[in-house]
Amino acid sequence: MNRRSASLLVLLGVMLGVAAPFLLPSVVWAQTSRAAPKKDVPPPPAPPPAPAYEYTFVKRESPDEDLVELQRLGGEGWRVVSTVVVDGSTRRYVLMRDRRAEPASH
Repeated sequence: MNRRSASLLVLLGVMLGVAAPFLLPSVVWAQTSRAAPKKDVPPPPAPPPAPAYEYTFVKRESPDEDLVELQRLGGEGWRVVSTVVVDGSTRRYVLMRDRRAEPASH
């Protein structure tokens, strides 16, 4: 066999190897899609629920009254997230906390 024949034979083999998945797709898919069955593998954990928040407003009165009220609300889990000016003069605190579970109704 001369070098030219050998080169053509190698080229033919490469072309058949590249074309095989297209010529025999069911055989290729059957061989590659078989996976060993997994036994005793627990399902992945569910993602945690998205956080839910509740909001409230507190009208600003005086520094001493505000401090007492904000400390009381802080003890209940409220956090000041903003202050708002309403109608150019009335000021309010915006408070937020994680939403608490609703009590079950009987």
